[in-house]
Amino acid sequence: MISPLKILANIQLEYTDHIIVGCVLLTALMATGIPNIELQTDFQSSLPDTLDPIATQDKVEANFGSSDAIIVLFETDSQPIEEGFVTDIRDPDMIRTLNFLENQLQNEPSISSVNSMASMFEQTPDSKKEVKNVLSLSEASFTNRDYTATTMYVELNNDMTEENIRQATQTINQNIDQAPKYPGIDIQTTGTPVMRNVLSDVLVEDTVKIIAIASGLILVLLMAVRGPAYGAATFAPLFLGLLWTLGAMGLLGIPLTIATIALGSMLLGLGVEYGSFISERIAEETKERGLEEGITTTVPNTGKAVLGSSTTDLVGFLALLLASISFMRDLGITLALGEVLTLTAALVLTPALIIKYERWKTDSSEKGDEQ
Repeated sequence: MISPLKILANIQLEYTDHIIVGCVLLTALMATGIPNIELQTDFQSSLPDTLDPIATQDKVEANFGSSDAIIVLFETDSQPIEEGFVTDIRDPDMIRTLNFLENQLQNEPSISSVNSMASMFEQTPDSKKEVKNVLSLSEASFTNRDYTATTMYVELNNDMTEENIRQATQTINQNIDQAPKYPGIDIQTTGTPVMRNVLSDVLVEDTVKIIAIASGLILVLLMAVRGPAYGAATFAPLFLGLLWTLGAMGLLGIPLTIATIALGSMLLGLGVEYGSFISERIAEETKERGLEEGITTTVPNTGKAVLGSSTTDLVGFLALLLASISFMRDLGITLALGEVLTLTAALVLTPALIIKYERWKTDSSEKGDEQ
């Protein structure tokens, strides 16, 4: 009985161009999913709802609202740089700034509520003494001890997704730019949602950087050890398998989290072995037996060994699906999916690229001899 890998070897020899074109088209299709990759930086959402403290926290937020508000921080310098600088948040100019921004933000559809010390004043006070009197009668605390900083809390109408947070932060910053500018007042946005936004940007930047550096180093090493042609033929399927994995994440709705940020380098490190074993064995067998026999010997034999080795890794990754924390399960399914796709690319495309190269080299040599 002919093994499936033996059939694959014959298909690779007969339909080399079809396989290469098919892999390119598959890459183009899978690449459409990459822009749809979701960023997940909310650690709490990954925790299991079955644990009592987490279930209680969910009830508190459902009844009393979430504590994840965007915070606008207003600061002054206690030592004036120039005359007329605001050095105390009890200055009427500070109240004017707070009032303007609070009124503007309350009219934004994406914002549910705005809370600051400006709400304590029915109209803008005329003097610092008037501000002090109002603050002394209030139990709410919006200021620090030396009255050089105050805060404004902004809650959103929509769900706290990365995109909604980003849009709300942009809206707040636009309104801050339109607010009256009094010398000495510095305004910044912060809070858990804003930090999540910053973290999502870092995740994307680090993922791109890690994949680019790892890919470059692996390609250089492969080409240095196996030559430009075989090095590229080993690396190309590996890189395409990684692109397929990222595309599948976007199409299947698997998020990019802190746990999966190292996905690229891990898959490149694991997958390079598969292509290396296959290309090295093809080079040896082709040198001794010729191209066709080298392919029909390597793919079934080395392919079988590679499949056996990768299966153990696959079982280990799938074991993460038993984890209670969702981002650990996402890591497990992503690594398992990546393992399957990079292995498939190595088994299917690596021999096809080598066949294409060897035939091209033979044709070029024959044409050179004829001339």
